[in-house]
Amino acid sequence: MIFSPMLHYQSSFVLALLLCLPHHPIGFPQIEILDDLNRTVSLPSSAQRIVSLAPSITETLFAIAAGNQVVGVTDYCNYPKEATAQAHVGGIINPSIETIVSLQPDLIILSMEGNVREDFEKLLSFGIPVFVTNPRTLHGIYKSIEDLGILTDRTEEAAQLVHSMQARQKSVIRAVPKTKKRTLLIVSLQPLIVVGGGTFLSELLSIAGAMNLAGSASSTYPMYSRETVIAEDPEVLIVMSDVLADETMLLAQFPEWEMLAAVRNNQIHRVNSDIVSRPGPRAVDGLERLFHFLHGRQE
Repeated sequence: MIFSPMLHYQSSFVLALLLCLPHHPIGFPQIEILDDLNRTVSLPSSAQRIVSLAPSITETLFAIAAGNQVVGVTDYCNYPKEATAQAHVGGIINPSIETIVSLQPDLIILSMEGNVREDFEKLLSFGIPVFVTNPRTLHGIYKSIEDLGILTDRTEEAAQLVHSMQARQKSVIRAVPKTKKRTLLIVSLQPLIVVGGGTFLSELLSIAGAMNLAGSASSTYPMYSRETVIAEDPEVLIVMSDVLADETMLLAQFPEWEMLAAVRNNQIHRVNSDIVSRPGPRAVDGLERLFHFLHGRQE
């Protein structure tokens, strides 16, 4: 056998190059991550064709610069504007499984809040990776953002977003007065339903400096009577924008509330439902807005 120095050099160069490449054994995923159902979700590489089945998920993906990796969204994914240009797959609780599959996604991301278990199981049957995220607190939102950063290879962008949100949250906490305002947050007028304890919205209220008068109720979204509101006499009334077109219309429905401290002191406020109810990157926007309503400072 004739030994060739050039052949030896080329072989050594190829070997050195291979050793420098990331090592991913054949058949083993590059990404393994636990979702909020404590399931291990495995991907061979970062997701490039994502179907998002919740507005908060869509907002997060665009906020971490993964918007161009999204190929399908729900009819309710209206922010940012660029998201509305993606293929629509139906509603949150009734998505079109056929449309989703036709988009050939390499990852489907859904929430436990709005999505239906039956749809979740149908999607799993197609062998498409499904990741479930279910943040119920600001801390949970930060984790969800970081998880989506891992799945999309946008870890740096996700970390920057979380850092910015945490800094804004701390700024609100530092500015909250010691005395908390007696507050009710109304999510429905007919029937009358308010935000109770153990909810994401209640946490936002508490951090913003509110005493949630319904915080000790037996359910997370208790039904209230008109008389109960009078008895509790909130200093601040906050109503979701999708149930009240204008603050002045509240007394048209509940004229007996004119005696409330919130009414006497002109402390009835409408809050953008999308901002405070979606557990995503705009949650801190909602926190700042609630703080402003309660204390008249810091947008």
